[in-house]
Amino acid sequence: MNEQGDRCIIVFVKAPKKGFVKTRLAERIGNAEALLLYRAFVSDILSTAARVDANIRICGYPRGWEHHAAQWTQNVPHVFTQTGADLGERMVNALACAAADGFRRTVLIGSDIPEITETLLEEAFCQLANHDAVIGPAMDGGYYLMGFSGNRICRAAFADMTWSGPDVYENTRKRLAQNHNTVYALQPLADIDTVEDLRGLASRMAGETRQHLFRTRQALATMQWI
Repeated sequence: MNEQGDRCIIVFVKAPKKGFVKTRLAERIGNAEALLLYRAFVSDILSTAARVDANIRICGYPRGWEHHAAQWTQNVPHVFTQTGADLGERMVNALACAAADGFRRTVLIGSDIPEITETLLEEAFCQLANHDAVIGPAMDGGYYLMGFSGNRICRAAFADMTWSGPDVYENTRKRLAQNHNTVYALQPLADIDTVEDLRGLASRMAGETRQHLFRTRQALATMQWI
């Protein structure tokens, strides 16, 4: 394989439907604005991923999700549906599918971290040359990125996990260590799940000189209360 064929980025998304995405935010800002933000987050994350030399797969949930995401799926040629009984099983299946297709380094990212950069993604791939796994901790106790080298996928790291709990990252690190996986941790990033998270994001973006996250900036500009 060439360099791009060696590396795969899987982006996990939900069907962009009103009332189905960013539900905690929607309780405060309404379903319409929450959906606007979610669409913007995913568009910007895909734009970031496209700047990395890697194969990009967008993997959505539930079945039929792609009919609600025409813009995303037109821009990403490799479109999949998540399969599995819970989030952990769906992630394992997506990672295993990429490994079975011959990718030697695969990272999976979510759609709640618009601030992820191509530098972080490149760092993840570089570290997978020397580690079995790489993980990006989120500031709420979860993680925003999980990657594995080849077929070193540790299924035990995903099984029977309380995904909404504050100890997901720590418990995952422990399970990886218990299964003899060498692990590299990236810098922490903030999930954008609450109004407070959103205000923090807007503040950080206002202080930056580089004009990135174009769609997210557009969405935030319509929200006068931020």
